[in-house]
Amino acid sequence: MSHDTEARLSATLQGIVGDRPYEPDLEQIESRGRKLRHRRLAWRATAGTSFAAAVAAIAVVTTGTPAPAPNLAAPNSAATSSVTAEKAPLVKLVGYLTTAPQPAGDATLVLRNQVLNDGLTVDAWDLFADNGDLYFGKTRGDLSAQVKGKHTTGGDGEAGRKKAVAAAEYAAKGDLNEARKRMALAYLPEGSKPFPIDEPGVKPSIDAKIAAKLKATGQDASTVGNLTDISVWNNSIHALKAGAGSPTVRAGVVRLLGQMPELTVEQGAIDGQPVLTIAAGALITGGGNDSLTINADTGLPIKHASDSGAWTVNYTVTRVTLADVANGKF
Repeated sequence: MSHDTEARLSATLQGIVGDRPYEPDLEQIESRGRKLRHRRLAWRATAGTSFAAAVAAIAVVTTGTPAPAPNLAAPNSAATSSVTAEKAPLVKLVGYLTTAPQPAGDATLVLRNQVLNDGLTVDAWDLFADNGDLYFGKTRGDLSAQVKGKHTTGGDGEAGRKKAVAAAEYAAKGDLNEARKRMALAYLPEGSKPFPIDEPGVKPSIDAKIAAKLKATGQDASTVGNLTDISVWNNSIHALKAGAGSPTVRAGVVRLLGQMPELTVEQGAIDGQPVLTIAAGALITGGGNDSLTINADTGLPIKHASDSGAWTVNYTVTRVTLADVANGKF
């Protein structure tokens, strides 16, 4: 399976409604949310190499330069009183990121350390150029060859990826209602009829007949969330990975996720760095919890995991130049 599996899964989720007039199919929303958690096992399709499953340390630097880029300085500790105490760290982080400078380099390298519950571990390299191009490699050498030969990767998810990143950029300072709509629909296939955008946390109306059908298939009607929240959660994670090198993208993703009452935020530390773990419960996943862990000072992605241990993806994000990667200097 190609590297853009994540994007395709999100596109499929949005394809629930397709071109037909919108009628909420609650059974499918529930089912798709559940399947999305498990289908991330498709990452096993990339080349398999054993390694220690340690949480990746995050640094955005220019290759060959040991000093951190300017945007890694921690935000000030000004208190925010207009939000709940739980989500105040997100607002504080956004306040910093919206004024942080763009780091040096012309591309962002993302190493995905993927750990599956059967013990299989896989590395995959994604290189997101600032001009929108994407390169993929199963090894360092493979990635260098792809960049040197200018073999960019497109695929069905390319348009959606770019739209998701653009939606996050807009969300950093723009109207959140419009940004939410853009993010939710980012992977909607071209020409498809958009589904209605629900407000954060609004649950679909479930009548007795639908509830009975859900129960008959072993599903819990109380875990059926709205398609908009499901889409925004998944698409925002795609955008964060693709736009990890941009403080603006990170700010937009954090703002969008901060809107959603179903998400919880917990402060902690990993390997000495302060982190925020944003957890999505059954209303987003259709059962169980998924979590996204980011650096509390920079918003950089550190880990995306399922609470069942079915999969964990650790991220190492590095700011580089295309020329250096082509020459194997990364």
